[in-house]
Amino acid sequence: MWATFDEAFSASALFACVQFITFLAIGAMVGWLLSRPRRWASWSSALSMIGVCGAWTGAEFAHLIGQAEHGSADELAAAAIGALGLAYAWRRLHPSETGEDIAIHQSHA
Repeated sequence: MWATFDEAFSASALFACVQFITFLAIGAMVGWLLSRPRRWASWSSALSMIGVCGAWTGAEFAHLIGQAEHGSADELAAAAIGALGLAYAWRRLHPSETGEDIAIHQSHA
């Protein structure tokens, strides 16, 4: 049991947690910034979640093609670019019926 506990709290596990928290911060910041121009306060949480997914995807893609190592500044730049790209694409691909850009579709009740 102690071996499992030590492995769960090793340096590599701590690095993964710090990396995840960094991607959360980058994605949330990008999502919030993209929702600000038109004051979409209700859509900022959806764009933030999409931004987090984009940050992780961008960083992993950069690592996969050999352009960034885990934990480097290049990985953070790739995460920011991925978050911005995915959140912006999500905002553009989900317009409302009134012509305003929103992050998610509204239900028709």
